[in-house]
Amino acid sequence: MKRICIIILSILLLCVGCQQTPKSSLVVGKDQQQMIEKAQGDVSYPTDAPAGVDWAGRLGAPARYAAKLTSAGGHLTVDVDASVILPEGELPVARVSPQLFNDEDARRFAVALLGEDIRCVDPLRARTKAMLEAEILQQKEDLDHWEEYGSDVWSGYDDKAEFEDHLEELVKEAAQAPETLETFAPTWTWETLNVWTQEGKQQTSDRYMLLKALNEDGIVSSLRIDSCSEYSRSGVRYVRGDCSYIHFPLLGYRWPNELPMNREAAQATAEDTLQRMGLGHLACAFARSVRCYRGDTTVEGNEYRAYWAFVFTLAVNGTPLTCTDQPVVEPNEYNRAWEYEQCRVLVDEKGIALLEYAAPCTLEATEVEAAKLLPFETIREIFEKMVLIVNNMADSYSCDDSYRITEVRLGLVTVPAQNGDGGLLVPCWDFLGAREPDDYLARLRDKGVESDDSRSFLTINAIDGSIILRQ
Repeated sequence: MKRICIIILSILLLCVGCQQTPKSSLVVGKDQQQMIEKAQGDVSYPTDAPAGVDWAGRLGAPARYAAKLTSAGGHLTVDVDASVILPEGELPVARVSPQLFNDEDARRFAVALLGEDIRCVDPLRARTKAMLEAEILQQKEDLDHWEEYGSDVWSGYDDKAEFEDHLEELVKEAAQAPETLETFAPTWTWETLNVWTQEGKQQTSDRYMLLKALNEDGIVSSLRIDSCSEYSRSGVRYVRGDCSYIHFPLLGYRWPNELPMNREAAQATAEDTLQRMGLGHLACAFARSVRCYRGDTTVEGNEYRAYWAFVFTLAVNGTPLTCTDQPVVEPNEYNRAWEYEQCRVLVDEKGIALLEYAAPCTLEATEVEAAKLLPFETIREIFEKMVLIVNNMADSYSCDDSYRITEVRLGLVTVPAQNGDGGLLVPCWDFLGAREPDDYLARLRDKGVESDDSRSFLTINAIDGSIILRQ
């Protein structure tokens, strides 16, 4: 079965609604003020750990947690053999708000990613004849292998004939393309986003800045900076070489390292760039060696590139927001969905290949410096009950499914605040793992590919035991 079918089936399994669930331990944000009050007081710990934060002693948390669970319908099994990961500092409850970027931010990002001497080119004429001819050669190769992988890589075209028409137009464009590109200094101009809804075009203060810069090696890199709060969230996206198919791979599996650099060297490159961008407050929460295939089509013959992949998230008291492959918390009845602050980076031997900084936020106020948390035994009881109910489509459709939980992590997550645009940073427990591999992932495993175990099958508010639903 083709890769695209697997992706669609996975999305359907993960995103459909859940079964009827108990009213307790479910809705996050029902009464956030009550939760804040609970975080301030009425939980007594077995030990106070005066010489540091001993979460294991405070909460009675084991070093490992194991269990075998089966749902009421018998179709969902959950195998838990997990290390319990605990932070080193106190966990706060804090309010955060979406951040807007200004001119100073834009210049700092541009210098860090494009260099001191930025030579911009016209975004509408950013490819030379040589660039287009190289692109044409690649696409002719895809046309020759249309049945093997070309139709998946170029899935936006209905059939081979339509792709041939596109290729013919590209050849005409190459014939008219310049040999070299004219360059100019950046104008640092913000453009207003073009926003349309069902009511028509909307007036908005959301804006963006797009820079395409010619590198010393003759390739064009792209940097887009969004400063938004109305119809979108602020963000940064940098692509070295302006390669349209470079993207941050879906978390889910890791490939053997194919680069001449180790994780430490690659991470140092990423962290140095973040420091120069003024993002030193972000901490590394995820690191894997990956492949980036064109069109996400993992077949022999399709071109790919190898990278070290990192995710950096907001850290408070040394504890980063827990990184999962679900970076969005579902909306509650009070507010829209909340995407938490995250910077995704791909690094190879040439440096930063891709950087995506999403949903930056400002730490506004700390409601509780050191939150009081429920004991681990209570969290365990909630998990063993609710993991068999929340998003259990196996029993609904009488099809067997199996989760493997390999890590239980006490960290932080941001959920939408009540009746406002901000978020509330709260301590949470994430039960991380992966589904048992299907035939496709089993074949990848034969090639040395390992599971990332980066999906949270249940996120539990560590203060009140409510379930936080990640998208």
